[in-house]
Amino acid sequence: MMTTTGDSGSRQELTTELAALDRQLRDLSEQWEAVERTISEKIRRRRELIARQEETNEDHAEEINRLQSDVYALRDRLDQLRDSHLDFSALYRILQQGRT
Repeated sequence: MMTTTGDSGSRQELTTELAALDRQLRDLSEQWEAVERTISEKIRRRRELIARQEETNEDHAEEINRLQSDVYALRDRLDQLRDSHLDFSALYRILQQGRT
């Protein structure tokens, strides 16, 4: 079977789109992991301050509240990342071509 110049151009376009989508997904994944690590660190730090506050009667309420607010903001960021709109049209076109 011979491929036409149009088919070759179409494949190159799909390859380029898929490479861009791959970069976007990798970037999204890296951002997600960074936010999750930061959340874990802030929760760990908050728990340490709560424990220290209970043991020593030191007042860490302001820092504890700030850390909790940070965690809420980071969870909102995860929601934003989850709701990211990526263009999967290249994948759809590949699936359509595979069916024909």
